[in-house]
Amino acid sequence: MGGFAEAAIGVQAGNGIYFLLSAVGLGAILATSELFFHGVKYAGAAYLIWLGVKAIRNAAASTAEPRTGFAGAMGALRAPFTQAVLTQLANPKSVLTFGALMPQFIDPAGDLVLQYALLAAACVISEMPVLAVYGWLAAQGRRAFVGPRVAVWRERLSGGALIAVGASLAAIRRSAP
Repeated sequence: MGGFAEAAIGVQAGNGIYFLLSAVGLGAILATSELFFHGVKYAGAAYLIWLGVKAIRNAAASTAEPRTGFAGAMGALRAPFTQAVLTQLANPKSVLTFGALMPQFIDPAGDLVLQYALLAAACVISEMPVLAVYGWLAAQGRRAFVGPRVAVWRERLSGGALIAVGASLAAIRRSAP
């Protein structure tokens, strides 16, 4: 499986965690607790900024030969998935979105587990094509910008973008629920 597929599955895993948290009521706690919301928000922002700094610091290493063997395969498989899960979890507004949307589609008198499972499946099915297009666009961009010198600047720009997104996330004010 390629890195983009691993990342898409990681995004869905992050969504699944937030979906589960919303289903068990933690979405309501996050929506009403300023302290918890800001804790998640700042932790997510710090993680994105850390990823950005790491990308900038390791930009020159991005042109090195890829690792081979078992260690290289395990690192290649784990990294996109893990980064996607953590990046998705860095956005506390996802759990708020699930927490706001799910109750509108749930019949309290019906089978709750089945209803939540169907909603989760609908979310995955509708988002996977979008993530596939993102992955395809990223692959096209990677092919267009090849070469060691370009790779270094691509990593630096990506790192700068992650730092900017992390700083923006930290600066966002919470809208009224």
